[in-house]
Amino acid sequence: MTLTSERLQALVEADDPVDVVWEALWDIWCPAGRSPAEHYDHDREMASVELERQLVNIYWEFYSRDLPRRCANQASIDVPNDGAFLVMDAMSVREASLFASALESGGFDVDVSYSYATVPSETTPYKERVGYGDLEKEYRSGTVRDLDPSLSGDERLVWSRYPDALLENIQEGKTELSSVEEAYEDSLNVLRSILDQLDADRVVIGSDHGYVREESGYSFPISDGEKTRLRGVFDGQRFARVDEADGDSLVADRMAVEADGYYMPVGRYTWPVRGKYSIYQHGGLSLMECLTPRLEVQR
Repeated sequence: MTLTSERLQALVEADDPVDVVWEALWDIWCPAGRSPAEHYDHDREMASVELERQLVNIYWEFYSRDLPRRCANQASIDVPNDGAFLVMDAMSVREASLFASALESGGFDVDVSYSYATVPSETTPYKERVGYGDLEKEYRSGTVRDLDPSLSGDERLVWSRYPDALLENIQEGKTELSSVEEAYEDSLNVLRSILDQLDADRVVIGSDHGYVREESGYSFPISDGEKTRLRGVFDGQRFARVDEADGDSLVADRMAVEADGYYMPVGRYTWPVRGKYSIYQHGGLSLMECLTPRLEVQR
């Protein structure tokens, strides 16, 4: 996927450039593939990489200004008056397209839009930003921690640990504990079970953050020296506190941004670290991590 001349013009002229970028990203992942294996194929992921590469090259302000400003100020959970809000931890645009297709096939009406992770794009900062502790006190809440959910049905706010709990176990190294396709299938089963158990006819499904895939070929090409520089600032994470690291040179070279007290790598800049680690990472500032899907589901 590339930014067409029409979309480039729209990006420049738009009151809200994020709308244009989300539309381009959604067009990559929707309609969903006929199977999870087809959906998560190389071409779609590479199209997402190319979209980000173009944005970094021709519209740097999207990363230095627009996206971090939105993430720092507009991450939110709005529990509907006539329904419930469900957070699917680490649901990205990839899974959202598949979920929407599966739910529509099951007789649900699904409306798709987007929201924001916070900075850094991690669960704990997100919960702090949206005031999740206060929301749990205001609304009857539940947390899904295993693949066989058990809810009372009258919950207005539910946090599902999936797909993140599955994705974080997919490791680089000798042992691959599962695949992204298997993580999706298990997460879909959890989602269906939650919707079956909730009494609400309307459920808004959101996400705290997405993720980037760090398999070979899904990163921006950079030199070994640049990888060393990124590793020196971030080590094995995709964010670092400004008062604990010096990432100014990375910011100057447009490989990272500083926002809300953190340095974060931009787009698909990734680097290897020693030992086994999850190849599905989050915490940085990229479309796949920070533009989170929002599904409004009606029975």
